[in-house]
Amino acid sequence: MIARDLVRWLTAARGDDAGGGRSGALSPGVARRPVRGGRAACRGGGVAPVRARVPGVLTALEPAPGGGLVRFARSELYVRVTVRGALFLGWDGAAPLPSYALTGAEAVAPDERVVLEPDTEGGVRLVSERLGLTVARDGTVEVRTPGGVMLRRQAPPRWWEAAGSVRGGGRWVSRAEVAADAVFLGAGRDGAVLAEGAYTVGGVRPGLRMPVQVVQADAGCHLVFHDAEEEGEWLLRPGREGAGSGHDRVGVAELRMSGGPVRSWVVVGSPQRLAYGWASLTGAPVPPPGDALGGAGRELVVVRGGGAPGAVEGCLTTGRRRGFGGGAGPGGRFGGSGEVTRGFGAGAGLTRGFRSGAGLTRRFGGDGGLTRRFGGSAGRDAGPGVPEWTDSEVRAREGERYVALAGQGRHGFVHSFEGMGGVLELCRARAVFHSLRGAFPGERPLQLAVGVWAGQQRYGGVCLPGPEAGDWAELPRAVERVLGLGLCGVPFCGPGVPGTGDGGRGARGGEVRTPGVRTPGVRTRGVRASEVRRSKGSLSDEGVEWAVRWEQLVRWLPWSDGAEGGSAGGAASGERERWGPYWTTLARHAGLWGGPWVRPVWWFTPEDRALRGVGDAFLVGEALLVAPVCEPGVRSRRVRLPKGQWYDTATEVVYEGERTVEVAAPLDRVPVLVRAGAVVPVREAGDTVLDVWAPLPESGPGAGLYIPDEEGGWSPPLVERYTSRLGADGEVVVERSGGPGAGPGGASAAGRPVRVRGLGAAEAVGPA
Repeated sequence: MIARDLVRWLTAARGDDAGGGRSGALSPGVARRPVRGGRAACRGGGVAPVRARVPGVLTALEPAPGGGLVRFARSELYVRVTVRGALFLGWDGAAPLPSYALTGAEAVAPDERVVLEPDTEGGVRLVSERLGLTVARDGTVEVRTPGGVMLRRQAPPRWWEAAGSVRGGGRWVSRAEVAADAVFLGAGRDGAVLAEGAYTVGGVRPGLRMPVQVVQADAGCHLVFHDAEEEGEWLLRPGREGAGSGHDRVGVAELRMSGGPVRSWVVVGSPQRLAYGWASLTGAPVPPPGDALGGAGRELVVVRGGGAPGAVEGCLTTGRRRGFGGGAGPGGRFGGSGEVTRGFGAGAGLTRGFRSGAGLTRRFGGDGGLTRRFGGSAGRDAGPGVPEWTDSEVRAREGERYVALAGQGRHGFVHSFEGMGGVLELCRARAVFHSLRGAFPGERPLQLAVGVWAGQQRYGGVCLPGPEAGDWAELPRAVERVLGLGLCGVPFCGPGVPGTGDGGRGARGGEVRTPGVRTPGVRTRGVRASEVRRSKGSLSDEGVEWAVRWEQLVRWLPWSDGAEGGSAGGAASGERERWGPYWTTLARHAGLWGGPWVRPVWWFTPEDRALRGVGDAFLVGEALLVAPVCEPGVRSRRVRLPKGQWYDTATEVVYEGERTVEVAAPLDRVPVLVRAGAVVPVREAGDTVLDVWAPLPESGPGAGLYIPDEEGGWSPPLVERYTSRLGADGEVVVERSGGPGAGPGGASAAGRPVRVRGLGAAEAVGPA
């Protein structure tokens, strides 16, 4: 700002005409800019003026194990590389701990081999096994690959603070640039790919507001997490390549926060490395109870009789509207021998809903506990609000109330409250998890939340909104939200599975519903209250009373809208039950390394640009590829396949990878392809069978895992690793690590029944 503009700006702030009547001629960007403090600030009273601050020039370097401290004229930057390769950047004295997101001191232990050292042009640099870092004289931070290719350029932060206030107490902004070809991914409102726009992050409101993003580019992938709990806004602008006729436009991610520490974590590497590094910081995902993964899970209300003929007998609260949620079972706390519904797994029971705080704290702290107002302030007996879950006393008290509910047979909880999320949601999940685990040490709790924060996977899963019946536009976004949360370290999540209840669009409803069954956590809708009344003989009066209260929330009997739609729903439910051992394996394996169960199709080949834009298909583990239909009336669809050879699980036709193929998509099933050579554990007649898809000469040997979960407790998982290959005479040989097994269909491998599939497949199908 030149001197003349400064005089005009002060004139406009005083409100007089000292500038010779020319204040009205100021440029719009200056004259209309809000002045904090106004005339009161200029006259020495009222609110203190707000001043901007930047770090300034680099003045000193203090090396330390894992990194060191870089001092600037008006700030300092603390750099640390952990033993697992994660990079920490903290400004203004911000340290990695304490943090709600991280698991503890062991997660942030420094790599003593790494030390900051002077660099050219007055900066400093750091080189580790996983990444490289340079810090310029003005505080610009560049994160690079070990080979020196730049992944992210972070401009020095800028603070706005009241004059005379404590440093670091004001709002701040941080701007980062990425490559022109980079794609932003994360837990966005419209899917995994974050389009250009503003995204609200942080705060205590519910929703997908976690400040975590994954950036995918030709140079490599990296994950960024800003560990700030205050509310802010993330402005994203993807880059654009010049295509040889113009300049590249870099991608920009600008984070504006209302306060809090300026600290962030960066993990560099392949998608698998990102998942492992993130889990090493925030904790490995806790596997849900095994019977919560078969069929449609446990969150069911048993309805015998009164339903549509041949329909699946079961329903579930929406778990996301008007604050209802919760779970109960007549036969156990977290499972037991409750009523079994046709087409679903064991453990189904009566679901009893409650409002968060209303059923657990009668007056939101009326007994002297801390409460948080909806605006965010905390205090004792603060009136309407939510419990202050960040307080240890509140967590202990509220956790005991959940234990009391669990002791009465409530075997699962769906947290839902319009007004709470972020760190509060994380602390509530923490309180419930530790209380239930302490009271019932032999069982794994089941709880789902509607809000999410970094570290949520340590305590349970997340409920996501699902598409309404016939809502085709919402279907791909619902699937992509699952992918986005998986990339952000929360694998146990899934959208709702709607019914229609109108009888007029059953076929379309069946198509919209069935893809959700292939996601980790699937929720169905419920029956009308009138249907529950007719089945009063099979439920207690209390259960009917609750079901009647849900009349406006729980409306539909899933998969009961016509013969064609019902057959689609029944087939999807049966397939979900058949995949039970595979889902269990994915859940237990994720607890070992943190990877998502459902993954983008580019997971193993992030450099393949053709796969980056595929958002309507996804991988389930390493073996399966699901390609749901996202348009009405479509009976075939085109799908881009990763490299390798793929079987259609229904027809056993072989498709070549790294090309776009046309696959059949009839109404009664969603196209599911399996990688050649894969070993997939499935359930057949109550027993676990290894489905071995015959390896092809072009594909080479295959592999697969099976992790039993018979006990359902906290015992260390026993991983069974299998490989498949073609023998000398062309037969399929299946071997378990540590012991061989024979291969042809019907033989056993280390005591497991084996069924070889794909031997009678037709010739390979080329591109569409």
